[in-house]
Amino acid sequence: MDTLFDIYANEMEIASACYEMMGRLLDKKYVKERVEIAQLSDVYIYGGGYLGIQLYNSISQFTNVIDVVDRKGKLILDICDIPVISLEKFKCVYEGQMVVITPVKFYKSIYEELSKFIPEKKIIYLSELLGGIL
Repeated sequence: MDTLFDIYANEMEIASACYEMMGRLLDKKYVKERVEIAQLSDVYIYGGGYLGIQLYNSISQFTNVIDVVDRKGKLILDICDIPVISLEKFKCVYEGQMVVITPVKFYKSIYEELSKFIPEKKIIYLSELLGGIL
């Protein structure tokens, strides 16, 4: 029973974090300030889910978002205006830009995979961008 409760609590914590980040992404003034503090000029967004889409919509007016990177090479929603590439293609075209990881649940495994070919200082988690010390 404890394990089931722990799983539920973890899922609720993830949902809460996603909800909070989605809300922050709606504040254009705040997002612009955070993009400037992070000195994002050319950036990739990792994650074609709702947070990745919302981040793209929020920061693309303040910085150059090159592509959204998704393991499957597609977004969770069919949105033609957002450029998306697969992880395999990303490995071929990456040239030292910042990468913002949006998935909350799989952040650690994504980070480990990306850090094999991207310097750690070029990888940032969405919650760090939105609320951390940059």
